[in-house]
Amino acid sequence: MKIRFFAIRIVSLLFVLSIMASCGQYNEIDVRGIRDVKFRGLKQNVVLLSFEVEIDNPNTRKISVIEIDFMAWLNNRELGSFRVTEPIKLVPCSRQTYSVPAEIELRNIADAFRIASSGSIERLLDKLEVEGKVKGKSFPMRKTLKIERQSLKNISSGL
Repeated sequence: MKIRFFAIRIVSLLFVLSIMASCGQYNEIDVRGIRDVKFRGLKQNVVLLSFEVEIDNPNTRKISVIEIDFMAWLNNRELGSFRVTEPIKLVPCSRQTYSVPAEIELRNIADAFRIASSGSIERLLDKLEVEGKVKGKSFPMRKTLKIERQSLKNISSGL
């Protein structure tokens, strides 16, 4: 008897959750721009960066960007893997600037000199091209966006 009652509660909960998940409408998030790139250091073959991203979230729910994982190129030469190291939690119904820590895991240490010789760190945004995926979630949904190869500075046009 207890097992049957428990099973009915579980099925009811799953039914309610599926209805709630199907009714959610999400508006597009607008990435206004990436700027203020800062060099945080170099560990073996990993370049540590941080930058500011202005994001407009018109949704009434908190959205978390849980993973950004790209392949990176500089002057049409593959550098390695570009990833954001911490999730970004977007505040509902807001336009805010978020500080985003990132790292570029280079294929070899010589690529660090290519980055350093490419000019100012601000100009690196224009020269660095990326391609990969962005994963986001907002309970109870998850979504993965595939980003085509483009300049990191113009990434907002691909979202």
